[in-house]
Amino acid sequence: MTNGDISLATYTHPGIYVQEIAGPSSIQGASTSVAAFVGVTEFGPYEQPTLVTSWNAYQRQFGGLIWHGMASWAVYEFFAEGGTTCYVVRVKDNAGTVANVTIDGLTLNTVTPGLWGNALSLMISNGNNADNTLTSPVFTVTILAEAATVNAPSPNRLLQEFIVQNNLSKQRIGDKDYYPLEVFNGFTASSLTSGAGQPSQLATTINNHSPFIRIPISDAAVTGKRPPNNQQPLPFINGTQPSYQFVTALETLSTIQGLSLLAVPDIVLTTDAVGNFNYAQQSTLINAGLSFCQQLTSLFYVIDPPFGLSVQDILSFKSSTNSGGMQALDSSYGAIYYPWVWIFNPISNTNVPIPPSGAALGRYAYTDVNVGVFKSPAGVNDGALASVVAVETTLTNSDQDQLNPQGINAIRSLPNYGNVMWGARTLAIGSEWTYISIRRLFIYVEQSLKQSLQWVVFEPNDQQLWTSVVRDISAFLTTLWQQGGLFGSTPREAFFVICDVSNNSPANIVLGELYIDIGLAPVRPAEFVIIRMVQKTAGAGIET
Repeated sequence: MTNGDISLATYTHPGIYVQEIAGPSSIQGASTSVAAFVGVTEFGPYEQPTLVTSWNAYQRQFGGLIWHGMASWAVYEFFAEGGTTCYVVRVKDNAGTVANVTIDGLTLNTVTPGLWGNALSLMISNGNNADNTLTSPVFTVTILAEAATVNAPSPNRLLQEFIVQNNLSKQRIGDKDYYPLEVFNGFTASSLTSGAGQPSQLATTINNHSPFIRIPISDAAVTGKRPPNNQQPLPFINGTQPSYQFVTALETLSTIQGLSLLAVPDIVLTTDAVGNFNYAQQSTLINAGLSFCQQLTSLFYVIDPPFGLSVQDILSFKSSTNSGGMQALDSSYGAIYYPWVWIFNPISNTNVPIPPSGAALGRYAYTDVNVGVFKSPAGVNDGALASVVAVETTLTNSDQDQLNPQGINAIRSLPNYGNVMWGARTLAIGSEWTYISIRRLFIYVEQSLKQSLQWVVFEPNDQQLWTSVVRDISAFLTTLWQQGGLFGSTPREAFFVICDVSNNSPANIVLGELYIDIGLAPVRPAEFVIIRMVQKTAGAGIET
């Protein structure tokens, strides 16, 4: 007996015979909430997509929250805002070196390469605030930023904003001014003692709590020795700009099944050799990501804007006016959010500026799971960014009048609601793919059908197959309509599926081709809510 074919059954005695008949094939909805983050991490394998299902899992495999490592903050925000599953790809650097400082055998490195590290300094002092010319057993490690270096135009704009936002006070030490970034207290000589390949107490404390510096772990056992106090902070030196290979890392995602969302947050730190933000190169890398998504047809790219741009600057960046080599951003497979946001770092108790893609993708994932991919991840409910403490630029209605028509989604601070995603548009201006929810709905349907109709390949191309295909797709789309994903009072108004002789000619059949025509009526977001009111006047014959 094959596939429930009754004609092949043989009955030899009276009784009841039970046969299982194959039913219609069910089309399963494709995943829409799995994100991929490509960027800079503290450690981990290079250019190898790695599944991560929690922030704790990320820390085990890639390290902690690090300065100039935006992928770490993006993943942190993704889980904080409702995401559950993502892939992380660590990018390679072909050029940069970390800044470092050494005092009496104790070496400290910046956590990531770059010129930014050359603005830092190290201070060793007595732990009891006693006269620093005398040495007490207990000492304090302070990481400072030299004011003159930090306040230079580049490459320390992020550090400047960090100092201002956290109200760090300037201190005069010796003949220079410094801002104390972080202070670690209560160490002695034994705090530097460690076994072979093991971190000392000092290394454990700093490596687990500092977003700026790391103490390398020695392969040999170390006997602790208290470093001497220094009267003038010692500068970190030798930091040089990195050259991250974003495109190569991005291409490793082409073999990963089930991905639907993409962020490459460290593109925002792309600079020239002296540390100035390179907007032309940033736009080139963003367009490479958009092209990758368009080729796959299954990924949607959430883009970060460069840091510190005004409303007019972000408009120019998006459209490439006054370009200076910039490329315009125009694709239905991506969306950009503006401005940057500030989040609270619970480890260092400071506010940190980060690009918004991680938080945005967390809300995408949350909305997909709790409502559906057809719902725009925006507004005071699904767009609420609970972990964001402030926005870099407070936008007005007039600002959004300029941003919205250009497909730049605003992140706004609204009275009574806090910080919310207040835009739902793709980069494609004036097209049928204006809204994020429509583009992602079609990606969802396309990928669901592609994955679930594999059984059709090599089946006889006849009316029986056509009927089965129409039945299965119609059942899937009816469920989608019932969930609220399609517009119309009946399924007939919401969609159509055609697979018959009208679109499958004998010539097509000879070529082995099967055509299925599908039309959808997507639900569009209520972007503009107009409340019309009139003053009602009591007239003759109206009882009051």
